[in-house]
Amino acid sequence: MSEFPCRRVGYWWSEKKSRKLNATELTAVCRSSGLELVKLDLDRSFEDQGPFAAIVHKMSDILVKAKQDDPQAKAICASFQNYVNSHPEMAVIDSLENVDKVLDRYNQYKIVHESEICDEGDIFIPAFVELATMNILENLSKMKSAGIDFPVVCKPTMAHGSNRSHQMLIIFNEEGLNDIMVPCIVQNFINHNAVLYKLFIIGDEYFVIERPSLKNFCASDQKTIFFDSNEISKPNSVSELTALDDNESYTPTVWPEKKKMDNIVRVLHKYLGLDLLGIDVVIDNRTGHYAIIDMNVFPGYSEADNFYHLLTNMILNKIHLKESGGIEESYEPKLIEFLSTPVLKIDENGQKSTNAFQFWMDLEPKAVENHSCSSVTSDASATMQCAEDKNLQRAQNEMLLFHKQSDVQEDSGVETSDSCDEKKNKTCHRTVKHQHSKKIASNNSVVKELR
Repeated sequence: MSEFPCRRVGYWWSEKKSRKLNATELTAVCRSSGLELVKLDLDRSFEDQGPFAAIVHKMSDILVKAKQDDPQAKAICASFQNYVNSHPEMAVIDSLENVDKVLDRYNQYKIVHESEICDEGDIFIPAFVELATMNILENLSKMKSAGIDFPVVCKPTMAHGSNRSHQMLIIFNEEGLNDIMVPCIVQNFINHNAVLYKLFIIGDEYFVIERPSLKNFCASDQKTIFFDSNEISKPNSVSELTALDDNESYTPTVWPEKKKMDNIVRVLHKYLGLDLLGIDVVIDNRTGHYAIIDMNVFPGYSEADNFYHLLTNMILNKIHLKESGGIEESYEPKLIEFLSTPVLKIDENGQKSTNAFQFWMDLEPKAVENHSCSSVTSDASATMQCAEDKNLQRAQNEMLLFHKQSDVQEDSGVETSDSCDEKKNKTCHRTVKHQHSKKIASNNSVVKELR
């Protein structure tokens, strides 16, 4: 028998998310802490299903449909909100009011742009504008007024609600504006060396997880690129769109600073009030400034170790706070882990390298279909090189190596060059190509050898 008094926690998320989350394991972890997970039936009265000490949910897609006047979705949201209003003693993770703030990309960008996080200039939202017409002249005028130049990334205005929310475009010229689907957000594309940092937040704790991202682009006569942001940034994504062009293969990429990541999490929690939030950040390869490019409610936490325990502890803390009538302490984010994604080397003999650091330093560039500003390749040659590169990528994908290092330290935000020099007597930066594998990097040590 549990030593804790049993508290019922209602939950709801889609069947797809249930499969990803492994509700059975989460239920077991909650039970060990005295929490009984109860799946909500959205077609029944919430009052009949209660009482609950807390409710945790991902109803963002339903909320989007309600905003689009879907009668069933509107009824569910109204019933849910009425139940919450009738039970102020119940903890809710997260309130529909706060979830609503990030459903619309224009709204979420506006909130960040107007917050103090952008005051110093080294953290910013890339210039953006919402387009609601297919009139190219009108759209060009709006873009010019907003300080937007090609290339741009075009995203659906709604960040949740359907698969379309992840369908995006890279547009290189005026003609490409014919490819948009309104309403949409057009935003300056920030060259970031094909590296994306995803911040996964659970209450006042968070993970930073490095993922593949789009390579660098420049304005050109190239045709529009269509892509799915989820597919591009999967942990082991292999795509020509994430492979830096040959002339950029040795572009250095620095580790993100913990202080800046802390500041992003702290300020966005202040304005959004969300305890389950994902934030996408890239680092401008020219200025080193941090660009916030997207946010989403209750993201997937599959790479975050101990997520079930962290979620359970957060729910318990919220319940205890409600029961005691206490006031939440000032919010101070805690970085739990940094998961980096070094590339594995395949040497001339077809063997994988176990020396991750050396691989960063001497990775030989492989040819891919090249759309860079300064490189031209014949069609036949490009086709052959592209095929060779795909074979390499496929081989690399079969040799992913997963390795954990020490936990992240609280007193440092980056790996130090001192220990890097001790190891190899070389500068501590990384060379990014395209293939990624999961690995946790200590905040105060270099990328160690994978054994």
